[in-house]
Amino acid sequence: MSSSLKKYWIRFFFKITFFGVLLFTSYCFIISRANGYTDPFYLRFTSTKQENLIIGTSRSAQGLRPDIFNNILKKKFYNYSFTVAHSPYGPTYLNSIKKKLKSNVENGTFILTIDPWSISSWTDDPNDVDKFRELKLCLKNTPLVNINPNPIYFFNNYNGDYKKLIMKKSSPMFLHNNGWLEVSVDMDSTVVEERINEKVKDYKKNLSSFSKKSDLRIYYLIETIKYLQNHGDVFLVRMPIHPKIMQIEEEFMSDFESEIYEAIEISSGYLDLTEFNGDYIYTDGNHLYKDSGIIVSEKVSKWVKNTKANELLKPVYY
Repeated sequence: MSSSLKKYWIRFFFKITFFGVLLFTSYCFIISRANGYTDPFYLRFTSTKQENLIIGTSRSAQGLRPDIFNNILKKKFYNYSFTVAHSPYGPTYLNSIKKKLKSNVENGTFILTIDPWSISSWTDDPNDVDKFRELKLCLKNTPLVNINPNPIYFFNNYNGDYKKLIMKKSSPMFLHNNGWLEVSVDMDSTVVEERINEKVKDYKKNLSSFSKKSDLRIYYLIETIKYLQNHGDVFLVRMPIHPKIMQIEEEFMSDFESEIYEAIEISSGYLDLTEFNGDYIYTDGNHLYKDSGIIVSEKVSKWVKNTKANELLKPVYY
C-alpha cells in the first residue's frame, strides 16, 4: 500500500472516529435531559444499587412513598415497582431485582405488594414462561439498571422519539428520584367516578378474556422472597383498592390467600389492607390518590416497625 493511500485511510479513520464520538456525545447529552416527567420508568434504571426495596406493580409504585418509610423505619427505601404488565412476579422481575440490590446487604427490609393480577398470566397456558407478557418490555430489555444516563433503555424503548427529552413539558405523572410515581389528576367526584367505571370495564374484560392464575408466577413469588431473605426481612402487603375492583378480584381469585399460603408462611409478615378499602380515596379505583398514599405508607411502615419489634421481644430457647 502506497504512503498516500495509507494517509488517506488514516484520515478517514480519524474522521469516522471523530464523528462517531460527536454523535455519541450528542446522544448522551440529549438523554441526560431526561427527568421525572420523561416517562414513568426511566429514572428507576439510572439510580444506584439499593439496600431496602418496595416491590410490586403500579399500586405500590403510586401508593407507597419511600420518604415516609425512611422517616419511620430510619432506613433509605427505594420504590422499584412498575406495572401489572411490566412487573408481575416471574424470572424477569426477579433478575432485575437482583441487579438493583446491593450484593452485600444483610439487614435490608423489603416490602412486596401482592394481588391476584401479579400472579396471573394473559396466555392460554398461564405457565408458559416464553409467552409471559413482560418479555418485550423494559425490565427484560434493559440489562443495566444502575447507570446514568442509560442509553440502553432509550435505544430499546423509545423508538427514536428523543425530541420530547429536549423540550420542556409537564405531565400528570412525575417519577421521583426515590422511585415513587406521583400522579396528579383531576379529583372532581364526577371525573373520578368516570375513571373508576372505565377501570372496572378494563378489569372485567381482563377477567373474562385472558387472565389466569399462574402456578409458575406463584413459584417465582416464593423464589423472590427466598432470595431477598438472604439479605434481610421480607414483608407482604396487599394494597387497598376500590370496592368495585375488589368485587372483580374476588370473582377472579376468591381463595387468594390460600393460593399464596406458602409465600405468607415464609415471609416475616403479611398485611391485608383490603379490609379497609372504603377508608381511602382512589384516582381510578385501582390506584390510591397521593393523599391516601401518605396514610397507607405510614400504616405499612408502622406495621413493619411493630412487627420487627415484636420479633425481637420473642424469647429465645436454647
